[in-house]
Amino acid sequence: MSRILLFDVDLTLIHTVGVGRDALNDAFLELHGLANATAGIRFDGRTDRAIVYDVLDRLSIPADERDAEFVRTNARYLELLPAKMAMKGGEALPGAMELLTALKTAGAAMGVATGNSRAGAMVKLQHFGMWEFFVGGGFGEMYAERHLLVREAIEDVGRATGLPPEGSGTIVIGDTPHDIDAAVANGARTLAVATGRFSESELLGAGATWTAPDLRDTNGLVGLLLGA
Repeated sequence: MSRILLFDVDLTLIHTVGVGRDALNDAFLELHGLANATAGIRFDGRTDRAIVYDVLDRLSIPADERDAEFVRTNARYLELLPAKMAMKGGEALPGAMELLTALKTAGAAMGVATGNSRAGAMVKLQHFGMWEFFVGGGFGEMYAERHLLVREAIEDVGRATGLPPEGSGTIVIGDTPHDIDAAVANGARTLAVATGRFSESELLGAGATWTAPDLRDTNGLVGLLLGA
């Protein structure tokens, strides 16, 4: 296949019922003594680094110390995450496993473009048996800006598959305007699914190339993603 497909994780493929937020809140409570640290902070489509930076700003951490504090906080978050996943779990969203299986059978080059850190995405996706479908990706521990992790994902999957990393052949599958903006910044098209907090009309208004209510139309979506 001559096209790279990049999937967001949370509320696109899976719903983890706040597992990541719980683990991050616990990390901040342990390390900084701040309870419910992420209250009022939007997670939708944002990167782990950007979210942690928001909380560090609340704590008045100096700018020259933020990177070190991010590393420390993210490390504790990742230690807490597996137990939270085992306890709370969540669900694979309807059609997600079937679509990934069909795309793999068709030989699609699939990667992850997620605000999660690589280790966090692995924990979540392995819980649902999905990690094995992806050959690479871009992840949220490196970047506060989502378009940079999409660029990294295109290049990483390109290296793994031998496909040229031009964005015009790439399709990003996600559930937020942030996914759409990041794709557009890299010359990629988008399939936006209304499985998160945004409706199809809102996603179309944000610039999505295509929209779908969810991932259940396996045959139709395979045809769209591989034939468009």
